[in-house]
Amino acid sequence: MVFQVSLVLLAFAANSLLCRWALDVHQFDPAVFSLVRLLSGAVTLTLLLVLTRQQQTSSISSRLNLRSQLQQPRFWYLGLGLGTYVLGFSWAYTQLDTGIGAFILFATVQLAMQIAGFIQGGRLTWLQWAGVVISLLGLAGLLLPGGSAPEPLAAVLMFIAALGWTTFVLMAKASGNALEDVQQAFVAASLLLIPLFPLLLEEWLHWSPMPWLLALLSGSVASGLGYFLWYRILPQLGVHRAAQYQLLVPVIAVVMGMVVLQEAVAVESFVAMAVIIAGVVLSTFVKKPA
Repeated sequence: MVFQVSLVLLAFAANSLLCRWALDVHQFDPAVFSLVRLLSGAVTLTLLLVLTRQQQTSSISSRLNLRSQLQQPRFWYLGLGLGTYVLGFSWAYTQLDTGIGAFILFATVQLAMQIAGFIQGGRLTWLQWAGVVISLLGLAGLLLPGGSAPEPLAAVLMFIAALGWTTFVLMAKASGNALEDVQQAFVAASLLLIPLFPLLLEEWLHWSPMPWLLALLSGSVASGLGYFLWYRILPQLGVHRAAQYQLLVPVIAVVMGMVVLQEAVAVESFVAMAVIIAGVVLSTFVKKPA
């Protein structure tokens, strides 16, 4: 179990590293990166679902039937949420460092989930509200104008990506088939981005293998295999432990960016990141009122 959890956390953090690596170092087109990530993720998830559920042929064939999926509005909503996340994520990483982007995404998703729960009738203790406020302060500190502040437009794009991911997660949470939802979302998002397909050919004409490999790894391994493993072990972890482990993802992303891409992180940014994690711990792990 520890090995599987470690693989998943590394995969999730690697998405930020691989994207930044391809877009900054190799100047890869963010739209093409998004398309390759979605397409390879869709293929990987579909194959994994088919291979691991051969004993449930009739059940899975009905859920993976593209013709029936195309007729379901929910299929397209899942794709819209995931597509928004992937596109915003890719374009944001044209200017954001690996760790900064991961923390903006992480903090925004956690806050959005808390707010969504409150809107849906959930109650928060005063400590949880304090956690939300602390996280907001940490996020504000991370974005304050200064030498280490990220580009405003890139930060906004990552906010949009986080909202897209939150929308997708909330829809999948209401379903009893999270893995199938992830697979459907990747397929639907790929179809929604068909108008961008000519860019694949244009980028192919300027062939350089490394960024294509990074995009394929992001889609098939960090996303496809990562999400597959995560939802397979999630029932054994439980929501509480899963949330605890997810706190490590942006931290791992920071380390990856520093080691692989030689990214420097200012002391002020480290402080802001620590404040964000402290706020999320308060807002997520304090016992809710009955």
